[in-house]
Amino acid sequence: MTAPSRGTAVRRSLPGLAGTVIAIVIAIVIAGCASVLDGAGGDGPGSTVYEHASGPEDVLVSIKSDGGYSPTVFTLRNTAEFTLIGDGTAVALGPMIELYPGPAINPLQSANLSEEQIQELYAAADQAGLLTEIDFGAPGVTDMATTTVSISVGDQTVVHQASAFGFSNDPASGLSDAEIAAREALQGFIDTARSTVDAEPEPYVPTAIAAFRLDAAEAGADPELAQEPVDWPIATVPPPVANSPRSCAIVTGKEASQLLEALQEANELTPWLIGSDPPAYFAFRPLLPDDTGCEQ
Repeated sequence: MTAPSRGTAVRRSLPGLAGTVIAIVIAIVIAGCASVLDGAGGDGPGSTVYEHASGPEDVLVSIKSDGGYSPTVFTLRNTAEFTLIGDGTAVALGPMIELYPGPAINPLQSANLSEEQIQELYAAADQAGLLTEIDFGAPGVTDMATTTVSISVGDQTVVHQASAFGFSNDPASGLSDAEIAAREALQGFIDTARSTVDAEPEPYVPTAIAAFRLDAAEAGADPELAQEPVDWPIATVPPPVANSPRSCAIVTGKEASQLLEALQEANELTPWLIGSDPPAYFAFRPLLPDDTGCEQ
């Protein structure tokens, strides 16, 4: 017998009042088993309403890959691949040039999603099973990044972590069929999220930037790729590196705009001239509402 879909009452041809009562009880039981995230609910497919925060500092969906054996400077520059903010702003990493040294700060692009599009994205997450906990397994790989997907809906936030995501999804990886299927569903959701920005992208201009001042070794400075120094354009300056490999400052407001303008003429290995100090090296990261900034 085919199982009833969620929220659909089971109807049987039963005579009299007894049949009616049984049908009502079954309908109530099934409705009670529906997701607590259904919000207003409804009678048919697509009628679910997903409640969510709507402020400019609220993050509804975040997708980020980090960890693995990556240079520290990569971690400092690393930005979420996709972020959906409560006001409907969706932000994603922009296209990267295949050159080294690359840009001084990772480019971002954005789109403004309607409430209908937000609901469709939640529905895609629900269909992929991502509004509850899922076991993605652990391939026998330790040097690849972990993908973290965080989804906030109603009064809950569900966080998923898939290690070595993108690794060959076959039994030789040590993953079960269910874990492989879960990873494929996760990839489908990530593709859906990215498509909301890729359709009609606009440049995203961050209002805050984390500036990490590094020693030359941690910055990856290479004498064979010597770059022309550039004057530091703003008053805010991370302190010189002394007893630790880096220092940090958060740049906001008008200074953020001035720094962004200067970064367009620089690259990731550009040395910066600050007063009479020796040339300094930096890693820059645009900050989104859920970014920990200098704490990372």
